[in-house]
Amino acid sequence: MSSHRLTFTDTSLTDGQAAVWAGALDDRMLLAPAGALSSSGLAAVEVLSPAVLDACMARDEHPLQRVELARRHYGSVPLRATVNLLTGHGRPGADVLGPTAIDGWLSALAAAGLQQVVLLDPLLELARLKAALESASTAGLTAIAALPYAADDGVSDETYAQRAASLVAAGAARVMLRDESGVLTPDRAHDLFPALVAALGSTPLDLHTRCHTALGTVVALEAGGLGVSGIDTALPSVANGASLPSLPSLIRVLQREHRHLDLPDLDRLLAADAILADIADQEGFPAAAAWPFDLATYVHQLPGEVAADVRQAVRERGRWADLHEFAAECAAVRREMGSPPMVAPFARAIAEQAMCHFDGEQRYESLRPVLRRLLQGAYGTVDGDLRTDLQARVGSLLSSESSSPTVEADLEADDEDAVLAWVAGVTIATVPRRAGVVPYEALTPYESLARGLLERAGRYATLSVHAPGVRIHLQQEG
Repeated sequence: MSSHRLTFTDTSLTDGQAAVWAGALDDRMLLAPAGALSSSGLAAVEVLSPAVLDACMARDEHPLQRVELARRHYGSVPLRATVNLLTGHGRPGADVLGPTAIDGWLSALAAAGLQQVVLLDPLLELARLKAALESASTAGLTAIAALPYAADDGVSDETYAQRAASLVAAGAARVMLRDESGVLTPDRAHDLFPALVAALGSTPLDLHTRCHTALGTVVALEAGGLGVSGIDTALPSVANGASLPSLPSLIRVLQREHRHLDLPDLDRLLAADAILADIADQEGFPAAAAWPFDLATYVHQLPGEVAADVRQAVRERGRWADLHEFAAECAAVRREMGSPPMVAPFARAIAEQAMCHFDGEQRYESLRPVLRRLLQGAYGTVDGDLRTDLQARVGSLLSSESSSPTVEADLEADDEDAVLAWVAGVTIATVPRRAGVVPYEALTPYESLARGLLERAGRYATLSVHAPGVRIHLQQEG
């Protein structure tokens, strides 16, 4: 039996539904499983991430209102968000969220009811991470620093341990090994986790892994016995594949092995999952499914929803047999861009660039905006070598863009909408207004049918449906 308590954070409302439902879970649906999920004994529930923030903006939902709603409905369970210090929207001078933006955004999140934040700087630039961690602590948030993991040759356990220790020195209250591409194997975990735990000392180690290779659940199960303190998971309806391990599945194994007896309430978790399953059925969202093991994952190393989108795109092109060809091109683009970590904002841009080449475009005939900014050094220094011909082609940064703090100087940190506009890369005029949210309404199949017919009835003079036990007749008057 493990000598330390293992805790679990649910990411069904963020990364889980982003990977399986393409981010379609709106504010109404966010509230539906609140009663069951909040009373299940979770260490935290994640309610906001960069992908969810973008989805909220696209649906005209205010991201801070989403946190406020969750705070009112999820009781005492801590709420968490993930914040990426690098952006992909291309706003001049805002490629990196500087001190003013970070101070304002983290303060706004804390005021809305957030209690924990995962801070991700893909390039691990410690000066800006230190500033962000200090901002989080000042705002009263538990500051968790993300340590990106990749299946790259030459990166030793000792290197990861040194990086983890540097995050603690920068002020992290916890460190999260973040394997968003699902490429961590049980064999590697047996050496890596103890090295990280030793380097962190009394600072807890968390794990965020995915199930791209169908090994995520095994890695998560091993983690608890190797010193990991917290594990990110999802409910079955939005688990596996590009998503995270299913928490009910983990609990059943741990219970059978009599490990970590202080576990979340399985019945409450299953009740919450049943609510999400009903939403998926009513809305026509895809069912979660495990992915078979495939070595292509270790070549392209695409994270979460990016990997899911690519798989769909390759299938739609009728080129599933060429997946490994795409993976090789994706790896080549990454290498030519200096081998940045395969997380946002780099991963999607690399995948899109590779897909252009995969579709027959001459290599780098066009160039994705994020990659252009990467080549110009807007995000910082990458570990690998950049293609010098591409660097020469895009040129250097304009002098007005070379210093984010200078461009950020006019930002009012206490103006929540101004800060949100800066983070999201939009104008203040387009920031969604806060509005009343009606709880999600679960409908019977008959009610769903009737509502759908009523929505379409105006197009027809007469609309009739006859089936066993069902008779609906709608007719326009006059």
